[in-house]
Amino acid sequence: MPNPVRMALLVRLCVCYSLLIHSPSSLAGPVGPPELYMPGTKLGGVFRRMLGANPATLDPALLTDIYGQAVVSQIFNSLVQFDAQLRPVPALAKFWEASRDRRTWTFSLRQGGTFHYGREVTALDVVYSFTRLVESTKPVPAADLFRRIRVVREFIEGKTKSLHGLTAVDRYTLQMVLEEPLASAVAVLGLANAAVVPQDEVERLGARFGRAPVGTGPFKFVRWEPNQEIALEANDHYYEGRPFLHTIVFKIVVGAKLEETFAEFLQGNLEETVIPSGKSDEVRIDPQYRQYQRVRIPTFSLLYIGFNTQLWPFNDKRVRQAFNYAVNTEAIVREITKMGNLPATGVLPPGILGYDPDLLGLPSHGKGYAYAPATAKRLLAEAGYPDGTGFPVVPLWSASKADSTKAELAAYQRYLAEVGVTVQIHFAPDWPAYKAMLEQGKLPLFWLVWYADIPDPDNMLSPLLHSTSPTNRTFYRNPHVDQLLERARKAFDEAERIALYREVERIVMDDAPWMTLHYSVREYLYQPHVQGVEVSLLGERFIPLKKIWFKKSP
Repeated sequence: MPNPVRMALLVRLCVCYSLLIHSPSSLAGPVGPPELYMPGTKLGGVFRRMLGANPATLDPALLTDIYGQAVVSQIFNSLVQFDAQLRPVPALAKFWEASRDRRTWTFSLRQGGTFHYGREVTALDVVYSFTRLVESTKPVPAADLFRRIRVVREFIEGKTKSLHGLTAVDRYTLQMVLEEPLASAVAVLGLANAAVVPQDEVERLGARFGRAPVGTGPFKFVRWEPNQEIALEANDHYYEGRPFLHTIVFKIVVGAKLEETFAEFLQGNLEETVIPSGKSDEVRIDPQYRQYQRVRIPTFSLLYIGFNTQLWPFNDKRVRQAFNYAVNTEAIVREITKMGNLPATGVLPPGILGYDPDLLGLPSHGKGYAYAPATAKRLLAEAGYPDGTGFPVVPLWSASKADSTKAELAAYQRYLAEVGVTVQIHFAPDWPAYKAMLEQGKLPLFWLVWYADIPDPDNMLSPLLHSTSPTNRTFYRNPHVDQLLERARKAFDEAERIALYREVERIVMDDAPWMTLHYSVREYLYQPHVQGVEVSLLGERFIPLKKIWFKKSP
């Protein structure tokens, strides 16, 4: 039997190799003003990116959508950040150490780090920032770490006025004491939600802080014009040095299709674009695209069709399993995404700890969800719907209106029709409206993508599956899965964590709260003058724009 740790490492090595052969030669941006040592470079410039929706907020403590994360990651810093290989490295914390039982963590802050209005960052700001996450009435997934801080329950219940497990030892030293260890503790501190904010500004602005944020990051907030743009400018006093770019403009086009963004890029109106799946072959072959820099990389993500497991008829596991057998996912990936993505056999994507390339055995059936319409019909009949008789018309919802998404949804509709199920496709007007419907549990069937925020398997599994998670959109409830996830969070032995996560996957795939469709493989084009792009498996939200610089025209 293969060693699970060795298998995981081999997968990671393969993914890293794939990134290197498809990425431009400059994966890491230069350090310091490039004109000092590299001829033909240019300091300054405006980097234009597309946002497909208005963020719900730019307040890190309340952040739950990818649109806000793309902006917030440029404005704020956390105690740690991730390098190109997704290793936690110092940010506002110079270094840290843990006690032998992994319950007490001590962080030494760098001196001279300042907020955008000039005040120095202190350990008290970190205490305040983390306390906000604990106090939030709408907890984000990142709050799980902070809810493990000593006496946090008493604090939430109002029995104590301060978090005794979170202490500013002195101006530049923070100590965090946990009730129980957490294997991903350091990685969680790299989340956008864990960004350090200034207490004085948050309290002065109140709810308006989410519309006019102040951070410590490489770029400062300038303006937000809803449905138009969000503009940032370089922070001249950034502790790592002033960014090379002068301005970043996020152009907001609500519901923008990838095809429209691609066209804007070709017209020279954007510095970056995602290549639509239908254009991948054309970009690779047509000489007109050779002037652009092309990057292809898998991401830690999962695209799925979720079932609301609390609503009829999807409260019956046999129905959910039948839907999985009814759809030929591999054909959809091959014929519609043009192999732009990878067919998903489970939850964890390639490259992440615990990924199981051999996830085939399901407790109920002894094999994975291969395309098997006869099995789908049998399960529907067992559930009381022979040949689909008596099965309700099912609305399938999506917020994405891209042509490739529409083609995929139409394919699911056709496959399900073959087993007697009628599906009607609906599109939400925008992401905030879609998010509200998901949170209210109004959608029986929905198309959704989850992107990991940190390179840890817990961030793929717990937010989607734990019964207490605010982003568990399927309302899946399994006490045994909750227990396994909790055990994995406390396990510091890598082989033990892998075994626990693989057990979770097998149980969940049998319970089928969703149809796992594919893992996203992102392809980008950059304008010829863009240099220093560093793309990781976390995707475009976390590209460090502070490292990008422009090449002068010849």
